[in-house]
Amino acid sequence: MHIAFKFTYTHSNGLFIRLLNRINELSTLPLSLYQNGTEFRIEASADQTSLEALAEQISLLVPQSLFLEEYKIEEANTEVASKILSKNDAPYEVPYCPECQEKVINTLNPFHPCTVCGFSELSISMDDLTTYTGIQASKEKDFFLQLATVLEEKGEIVLPTYNGTRRFALLHTKEQNDQGILFCDPTDISDKFLITQCELDSLMTVEKPSVRLKPKLMFRAENTLDQPFYPVFFADDKITLALSIALKKKDIDAVYSDHVSTLRVATALDEKLIITSGRDMLPFSMDIPLKQPSFCEYNGFQACGDVNGLQLNKILALQKPTIRYVANDAAPTFANAIRFEPAHAAMRSIVLEHGLDEQSLCGIHFSRTHPSHIFSFSRKIGYTPMVLFRDNTICQPKHMLEAIRTMDEGGMRLVNNFQKSFPDLCDTIEQVKFTSHTDISDITKIWSMAAVFIGLYEGSDALESCEKLESTAIEFNGKSGPRIDYKVISTEEGYQLDPRLAIRSAMSFKLAGLDEYLLSFGFIDSLADFIAQQAENADANIGIHGVTLSGGLFENRQLLMRAYNALSINYPIYRNKRLSIDDANVAFGAITLGSE
Repeated sequence: MHIAFKFTYTHSNGLFIRLLNRINELSTLPLSLYQNGTEFRIEASADQTSLEALAEQISLLVPQSLFLEEYKIEEANTEVASKILSKNDAPYEVPYCPECQEKVINTLNPFHPCTVCGFSELSISMDDLTTYTGIQASKEKDFFLQLATVLEEKGEIVLPTYNGTRRFALLHTKEQNDQGILFCDPTDISDKFLITQCELDSLMTVEKPSVRLKPKLMFRAENTLDQPFYPVFFADDKITLALSIALKKKDIDAVYSDHVSTLRVATALDEKLIITSGRDMLPFSMDIPLKQPSFCEYNGFQACGDVNGLQLNKILALQKPTIRYVANDAAPTFANAIRFEPAHAAMRSIVLEHGLDEQSLCGIHFSRTHPSHIFSFSRKIGYTPMVLFRDNTICQPKHMLEAIRTMDEGGMRLVNNFQKSFPDLCDTIEQVKFTSHTDISDITKIWSMAAVFIGLYEGSDALESCEKLESTAIEFNGKSGPRIDYKVISTEEGYQLDPRLAIRSAMSFKLAGLDEYLLSFGFIDSLADFIAQQAENADANIGIHGVTLSGGLFENRQLLMRAYNALSINYPIYRNKRLSIDDANVAFGAITLGSE
């Protein structure tokens, strides 16, 4: 019998080349290894029992990955033209492969060399950890068990890892900025956090991203957790993994940790979105030549392109004069720079990833901190704005209350009734003043305002107020929410979303007796319906082929899920797969604007 194991792996980090060579080393059967672009193949001939043993070995060694799109086994009858796989020394930073994970779990020794996942350029030895901590132990297992005891007794430790020198602290200690939660035992995370199977699958991928999760009420109360969401991650290097195993033996489920992975993922309906880039996501390149050398820097990401193709990284060395692209909302820093709309650049990056150059599309760009935009694109017409999000005059809840009062007679009656029915809440609305994270997108601003008007938030952090509404909505288990009015009005600049109407409808529903869970979900559910309506409008105008989704607000799994449900009935949905859906994709797409 002759069979082929086939994999589609879309990342160019060389992981699967190293992995398949490792499988070849361990196999007792002679194997043939092939690669054709992103397609990898193992072929073998043997009796059924031997092939079943090989399949079992491969299943144990092949990791879950954000970029492993397909894995199948089939009988191979004919040779497919491809090149024989060879050794590859491409740079890589995979936290640890399944084989290494098993070794660390069994021995608590994180220093085994490996040809698949490898080590980072930072070299750390047992002697380094002993010198740093002062803990003397003859074996790695004893060292990490002692270290776990110190953490249990003192409340915190500091330890060098392959992801930097980390502070680990028990959850009852004082929370610090820029910390996430390292969860030590994947088997019971659903007892502590509201988490879906897709989110758990994402956490367990070989890339080890973080996922934004809401703590459950009991876990929150037991550990005095104050934030609506926390970035949660599993051990993302072998030293952190060894400590996690030791902490599990002490019945410590989770600890604070800094140096949270910059790779952050959101999931819904089996769709995994990269929210922020990290680890081996960069550099990224595509073989698409440009006539003129071009460069763009956007939120810390740099992209450049010339006749040799496109490249994205954190920092790039420019070799020649280039055309510079600067976002419309950025301060001018270069003379004669070309201004661009970030939402257009985000769509352009999706077009490049999916090869959609000739297609007419509707673009939905909902950023959490940057301007959002709904627009359409066709080769004949270009980019056409449909909904702008630019009402920056209403920045505080009390200003929103006054704006609704002065809209019309109905608005005045609504505010008067609201004040009579909820006098304490209206006092809070008058007193709340957002002073932190106020530079947010208008959709985020609407949700921040809504949390105050619903009675969920009384603080000063606009982004935290937004997350409070999102975290409350997650608790709602129904299928649909009340219709929040996301409506556009005509202005001199174009059609703009009117935030007053959204908050006004929420006030009406609260007067009707709807609770905060249903109201919070209504803001997300209704936005998904609004998206679907805009796609239909674009289709009626230009005849669209599909819809592109981009922007960090789609980290909200309910919005992502509801948007897919509402759109996928009528249109294909496209989004970034190798790039993050905000920031990095904008820089990458910007340098090709004008070559559509």
